[in-house]
Amino acid sequence: MKKLKLVAALLAAAPMLSHADVTLYGSIRTGVDWFKDAHTNQSSMGVDDYSSRIGFKGNEDLGNGLKAIWQVENGLDATGKGGTGSASGTFANRTSFVGLEGDFGKVRLGYLDDVSSETEATDIWYDARRSGLTFPLYEGNDLIGAFGDGRLKNSIRYDSPTLAGFSGILQYGFDEAAPAGKPKAGQWGARLAYTNSGFFGAYAYQAKLNQGVNNKTASINRIEGGYDANNLYLAATYNWNKSYGDATGLGIGSTDTSAELKSQTWAVTAAYDIGAFKPKLTYSQYKNPKVDGQTVDWGRKQLAVGVDYSLSKRTLLGAEYGQIKNNHGFQVANNDQGDKSSSFGVYLKHNF
Repeated sequence: MKKLKLVAALLAAAPMLSHADVTLYGSIRTGVDWFKDAHTNQSSMGVDDYSSRIGFKGNEDLGNGLKAIWQVENGLDATGKGGTGSASGTFANRTSFVGLEGDFGKVRLGYLDDVSSETEATDIWYDARRSGLTFPLYEGNDLIGAFGDGRLKNSIRYDSPTLAGFSGILQYGFDEAAPAGKPKAGQWGARLAYTNSGFFGAYAYQAKLNQGVNNKTASINRIEGGYDANNLYLAATYNWNKSYGDATGLGIGSTDTSAELKSQTWAVTAAYDIGAFKPKLTYSQYKNPKVDGQTVDWGRKQLAVGVDYSLSKRTLLGAEYGQIKNNHGFQVANNDQGDKSSSFGVYLKHNF
């Protein structure tokens, strides 16, 4: 019944859409993958979705160089098993907004990518099976108080025009779900980027307010740079975080429910187009973090290799292999049965 109602609504809107600049777009991404989990030291295999999505976007010319812009995007699971987050089936569960664009840049309101997710030059992966092998290791993957590399709800974001190769982003996400009497835990971020003749670089800062019992500010700092021209892609990222969370269950004897965690991660990526083929590689390392000033043996190393093959401009076939090796302290804290998790996937992507 819900599907019939959606179809009826789209048909009813067809006359209006014919008079507006509206684009229907999407990407269906599925694959067969295998995963071995260090925690259980057991393997599994299945057909999985790799962040399929469908969306609508458009604009209206308001005159004098000003445009109204909008987008509504939905994540979905093309394998039929459903899911959470962007595969939950909830409407507008991916980037969705309304805004204005002109010579001044653009201002948007809605559910918008945060500045750290805009600073992922070393992430060119589909994340086979999404079972703890997110590539690279910096991506929203800290041990306590993790945030960033996603989207901000209730967000206002300004993107500047590009001037002499420089561009910037300012963003704030309001925390409208905070209980009465509790401080707001909103997020804000800023990003400055530069591009010139294939070379690029960026710095991003993202903060999450009022964390822990002392209402401190958690932060992400990220620097990236690289080269993208002449069929060659090179990128490097250095990331340092400060977050707060419950460390009592981390296996280090801590009783602090509002512990401070400081971490550093780096990653390098290389890819090269050879006709329709694109071999690619990423190496990433999460250094031993500090919890309340104490260094803990939770370092991890990650290697990802893969190749994409373009069957057409819109259809891509690919394969990826990834491996994470955990330090001994991390294994003990998580009762892992092995020191490595690994995944291998073969996927097909079609854009429309």
